[in-house]
Amino acid sequence: MTSEEIKRNTAESTSCGTCGAPMTYQPSSNALVCEYCGSKKSIEKGSNLIQERDFLGFMQNYEKENFTMTKVVECNTCHAQSTVNEQVKSMRCPYCSTPFVERNIHEERYIQPEYIAPFVVDKNQVAGLLQGWIKGLWFAPNKIQRGLFAAEHLSGVYVPFWTYDMQTYTQYKGERGDAYYVTVGSGENKRKERRISWTHVRGTVTHFYDDILISGNKTLKPNLLQSLSSSWNPKAIQPIKADYLKGFITEKYQIDIKEAYDLARRIVYEEERERVRRHIGGDQQRIHQVNTDLSQITFKHILLPLYVSSFSYRNKQYTYYVNGVTGKITGEQPYSAWKIGCATVLAIILIVLFVILISKN
Repeated sequence: MTSEEIKRNTAESTSCGTCGAPMTYQPSSNALVCEYCGSKKSIEKGSNLIQERDFLGFMQNYEKENFTMTKVVECNTCHAQSTVNEQVKSMRCPYCSTPFVERNIHEERYIQPEYIAPFVVDKNQVAGLLQGWIKGLWFAPNKIQRGLFAAEHLSGVYVPFWTYDMQTYTQYKGERGDAYYVTVGSGENKRKERRISWTHVRGTVTHFYDDILISGNKTLKPNLLQSLSSSWNPKAIQPIKADYLKGFITEKYQIDIKEAYDLARRIVYEEERERVRRHIGGDQQRIHQVNTDLSQITFKHILLPLYVSSFSYRNKQYTYYVNGVTGKITGEQPYSAWKIGCATVLAIILIVLFVILISKN
């Protein structure tokens, strides 16, 4: 979908046909819902055609390719950037809750995302999931379970990602080490020693990497985002429809296509060394030389849904994220010194009882 089509779609579907109030996307019903009268408008199912774009061809025509101008607002506190909709005056930064300031709006040239995984779970469902999640954290203070995970504390954000496909052809030189044992010494000093027999090896490995997922975000906490990485399914995307963006913040990428490709390539090179190591085999390996050629490089620019929030406990902020498709949760937590102390004392008592029981037997 082109930027012109997205703008036209936005203009046509923003207002309720009954009362004229704004309509937002409701994941639980997969429809646009009027914020005032509750009227619903179904979202028409579009094409499921997903096309990879040739990376090298795109970069050769970088300045002429599918860029568009868009309005972006930058957070004064954490410097996250979000694309602007008509409700910017009431928006807050999803990462630090700082109100957006209208004077921080500016235009930027950027690559339009082409595909999206729409939100599936809504805020009320997530609030329930969060209550269950926090109750499962044994050492969390009881106080943080009271009202901190209500739906109004959640921000739904479409986070930009890049995906890369590429074929590798890797040639290597190295040594394979096979263990064997020899008997040394005599009498009481007689023993077996482990030794390694080294053999020079060379070979090739090939592999096709499909949908290497690289976040376009620099504001989200990498360790938390990484823990959600396995719950994303880049295959569960569809061509973008502006209706899915209604009521949610859409973030502009902070890591561009070039930087994201360098990160993807680094992942591939590290993985290729591990593939070489496995290909050499044996008990130990020495890698002297690795040359990897990349081909058939393609990419997609996609949006993935994430609920973001944080809470304060004893003057410290704790962040948590929720996958907007699966509901998987990851987050930071405070620890209760009282609970940890009780658990430690209980463990000591159990150990002492166990030692007493063993000694009696």
